[in-house]
Amino acid sequence: MRDYLRKPEVLILLVSSWIALTCNTGYWQVVAASDTAGTLPTPVYFFSVAILTIGLINLVMLILAFGRLTRPVLAVALVIGSATGYFTARFGILFDPGMLINVFETNTAEASELFSPALMFSVSLLGLLPAIVVWHYPLVRRRIHVAFLERGVAFAVAFALIAGPLLLSQKEIFSLARNHREIRHMIAPVNVISASVVLLRDQLESPAEFQSVALDAVHPQPDGVNAVPEVHVLIIGETARAANFSLDGYLRDTNPELQQHTDINFVRASSCGTATAISLPCMFSLVEHDEFDRDESRNQENLLDIASRAGYDVYWIDNGNGCKGICARVDYRDLHLSDVATICPDKECYDEILVHELTRMLPNIRKDTLIVLHQLGSHGPAYYRRYPENYRTFYPDCRSPNLGDCTNEEIANAYDNTIVYTDHVISSAIDALSAESGRIDASLIYVSDHGESLGEHNLYLHGMPYKFAPDEQTQIPLISWFSPGAEQSQGLDSKCPGSPHRPTVSHDNLFHTELGLLGIQTAVYDPELDLYSSCRAGSRMAATVDTAANRT
Repeated sequence: MRDYLRKPEVLILLVSSWIALTCNTGYWQVVAASDTAGTLPTPVYFFSVAILTIGLINLVMLILAFGRLTRPVLAVALVIGSATGYFTARFGILFDPGMLINVFETNTAEASELFSPALMFSVSLLGLLPAIVVWHYPLVRRRIHVAFLERGVAFAVAFALIAGPLLLSQKEIFSLARNHREIRHMIAPVNVISASVVLLRDQLESPAEFQSVALDAVHPQPDGVNAVPEVHVLIIGETARAANFSLDGYLRDTNPELQQHTDINFVRASSCGTATAISLPCMFSLVEHDEFDRDESRNQENLLDIASRAGYDVYWIDNGNGCKGICARVDYRDLHLSDVATICPDKECYDEILVHELTRMLPNIRKDTLIVLHQLGSHGPAYYRRYPENYRTFYPDCRSPNLGDCTNEEIANAYDNTIVYTDHVISSAIDALSAESGRIDASLIYVSDHGESLGEHNLYLHGMPYKFAPDEQTQIPLISWFSPGAEQSQGLDSKCPGSPHRPTVSHDNLFHTELGLLGIQTAVYDPELDLYSSCRAGSRMAATVDTAANRT
């Protein structure tokens, strides 16, 4: 092999070119489909974008791959690039810091569902085999001053590869960047490296002092010896989008049991994020979506802490997704490995295990209690594993965790079956609370953490950066129910938020709505964000609704 081919900079350029041209199919699909400056893409445009992309990846690799780290860095880049490129091309997933957080916090069961023969083939062909070649690639040994000089020349070449196309096709490339701002999260492995740097920077910052919230929180007890415990159940749905609820006008009957309940209220809401790792902490936080910072929320008390301080017994009952740190200071129970034969086949429980535990707990409740039930819900891609056989309402349904094996119709059928089963879980929880009527005053809210894409705009699953996310990933259902005793004790018209004059609803409303329903008095409570503040006797009806509409 000629000496110039053995230089690390040549190997880095070869690997960068391979990654750019073979591991970024999803990125190239966007480039090919773009209407550049009002004209169809030209060969010059494609050539310019290809050279610029190679130059960008090459620049990043030149920074990271040096000395003895050259082979390991390039090998890892090949594997990461082939894997993330597969998910971007297949599901439309963008890798920003939020998605990387979601990847890091995904448990083993969720991760295993994403592995498929297609993924293994893609990573092996585009990542592992080239990585083996890189590992055995002969590199020349150089004096240090020669290495610095040649690396400097390589940097100059990389900048030229970036600057040249910008001069040649400036109008078209700037048009692409302006019309498809999401592409910066699509170029593997630069997207993962950039997101990792952001997360690392946040981790290295000095941790903020833990902040208490609502130290003045109190829950006044009613007078009289006949007072009964207040029990509020908050069901956190997983990956359920409002558009597929027949309660919201969906043509399929996905809510056959809840449709029979005349005492429930359905509201379409907007989520705080498009992934559980962001939405879950946000919806329990005093901070609203526009100002929410996940890292700061870790050092701040949330709704559960306030309820506990006010005198409630607080329980987080989980079916395997985890609470993302929210329940760190309350009673936490993970049920996903429970041994209940009828509910937990194959070492994984259906969400009825949550109602099973609720039913077991209710007879023993003697004081005011807040219970959070966290579902597996409609978490993909293995939708078919979220519902029992007798809830397989729509078919043929996708019976594979590899969505590439199924048509969009089969994927939608499987997803709709998860909604039918969630409908049963919510209805069963209401029935369990109703059975205790007279002994407790019960209320329930169901709200999903985020939605899901099922092939619309060629997107699947969830986790898109919020500003790019389609409605399918952000529009979620919110369902509420109150026992007659709870309505009476709160002087509540439970149908009020369903009126045509209701404010725009989002996760921002949950914190204050819960404080209101729990009867917790604190200076941080904002009645304008409480969905039911205008529904209680003597409330400021019209003014509150109009003001809340502007704020949410």
